[in-house]
Amino acid sequence: MSRLRVAVVGCGHLGSIHARLLKSLDHVQLVAVVDPVAEARQRVAQQCECAAWEHHAQLAQEIDAAVVATPTQYHHDVALDLLERHVHVLVEKPLTSNIAQADALIEAAGRNNLVLQVGHVERFNPAWNAVAPALTNPQYIEAVRAGGYTFRSTDVSIVLDLMIHDLDLILSLARSPVVEVDAMGLAMFGPHEDLAMARLKFANGCVASLRASRVDYQPQRTMRVYAQQAFASIDFAQGQAQLVKPRRDVLAKHVDLTQCLAQDQKHIQDTFFQDLLCLESVEVDRINAILEEQAEFVASIESGSRVRVTGEAGRDALAVAERILRSIAAHRWNGVDEPGPHARFCELAPQRRAA
Repeated sequence: MSRLRVAVVGCGHLGSIHARLLKSLDHVQLVAVVDPVAEARQRVAQQCECAAWEHHAQLAQEIDAAVVATPTQYHHDVALDLLERHVHVLVEKPLTSNIAQADALIEAAGRNNLVLQVGHVERFNPAWNAVAPALTNPQYIEAVRAGGYTFRSTDVSIVLDLMIHDLDLILSLARSPVVEVDAMGLAMFGPHEDLAMARLKFANGCVASLRASRVDYQPQRTMRVYAQQAFASIDFAQGQAQLVKPRRDVLAKHVDLTQCLAQDQKHIQDTFFQDLLCLESVEVDRINAILEEQAEFVASIESGSRVRVTGEAGRDALAVAERILRSIAAHRWNGVDEPGPHARFCELAPQRRAA
């Protein structure tokens, strides 16, 4: 079987990871990496023992597929050009900067019969996949995705950088239109929000609360889901999950602990999460989520199977993200002035030292 010829466009942090992992996949030949910055592309090319190019158009005739890991503002132009050159594309999240651009990619992929996959990698997180099948008909979802300032992806709001991961996951669970959006956010160190909080209400009654931050002192990537038949706690960073399955008579509201006799209370407390709310730590496979994502991309190209994060799914998450950003724009933090021009710290630092 001939190997699938693949290139990685964008040699930043995530692009370099994609390139390294693609080298390990069977049936894949990493043809080249692409980046306008010579030092970046040469560094990754040397590590991965492949060619290095300044622009993707220089090798479009030599590849079957590409991973687009450029800054978000270039996703549309690069991916659309590749699709029009009949190249299958995996685009890192968010799919594009706006819905119109996303629609253009979806249309081009469909017209050219090509795979368009979006890099919402948490769909491949083994902790998520260990519990998601049990979480049908969710009623309430709480998601937190926070960390320190990494200087990456600052060209977009934290809503498009981090929160969109959870938006994609929540939409895949709720399976219902979003009917209400309330959000607040704060841009602290640049023109885009570094902190955002949102509350979503779905047509089926499900409610979701989300918080994302790149200015948090405590890293956290967690989600709690309360569904009709089970509750789950997921730690995406640690790859751990816990599942609570209430006993059938508890779900039917046939257990009234307010009528419990005093002599029975201690025993019930000691066995509460064994007998009533049955708690289990779910066994989670130790796999690399990005590698699994890439493998599904390759399999879809080779066999025609459907990827789990389609262009349409990426567009849906982007659409809700845009509604959140509009809600943020409509709310002002009390006492916070409208943001003006932002001075760069690296320019201010020498002045501070001189003082």
